[in-house]
Amino acid sequence: MTDVSRRTYGQFCGLAHALDVVGERWTLLIVRELASGPKRYSELADSLAGIGTSLLANRVRQLETDGVVHRRLALDQPGSAVVYELSDAGRELASALVPLATWGARHQMTDADADTETFRAEWVLGFLAADVRRAGPHDLDAVFEFHIDDSTAHLRMLDGSVTVTSGPSSTPGDVTVRCQAATIAAIVGGQLSIEDALDDGRLDVSGDPSTVTTLLGVLERMLGR
Repeated sequence: MTDVSRRTYGQFCGLAHALDVVGERWTLLIVRELASGPKRYSELADSLAGIGTSLLANRVRQLETDGVVHRRLALDQPGSAVVYELSDAGRELASALVPLATWGARHQMTDADADTETFRAEWVLGFLAADVRRAGPHDLDAVFEFHIDDSTAHLRMLDGSVTVTSGPSSTPGDVTVRCQAATIAAIVGGQLSIEDALDDGRLDVSGDPSTVTTLLGVLERMLGR
């Protein structure tokens, strides 16, 4: 059901109708946050510094109405907390954001400042997870731990499922990645190849050799190289 009070482009075009849903400020960043997995409302608010409480509530409510997000009880959390997660349509949207984020890194981050702008490792892993869910590999059981600047997150692949969690893994990872956010931006933006980053030490990837090879292959595919 569409909010009749919401402005629309009034055009019989898939892009126009998509922008009716996701074209408002902060909306796609909420989808980015949920691409890494279900989150409580307080976690969304914490990760989206600058958004007002009422605006966040309105955006989440509209995404629910549009079928992009749904809520459920997380029985594994204290007090059976309500969490928000992407629907099937929302996960498809998250996959569509991967090339958009890549375009932004290539063409719109010339003046970006990694020292003053907020960065979270799970943002990178959320996009990586969206790509893996879409194109595999689906037969890998492994934990990948990323240390990017002062932020850490890990990605778990198991029986075709992919989860992203903020912070280090509770068990030793199969692969550990260490780098700076500026290095990730340069790689995604096409100013630095993965091979050159590995050669000059700006990107350090260690762990099980075959799993390292798999990860590098996934990254190359995601970047379209």
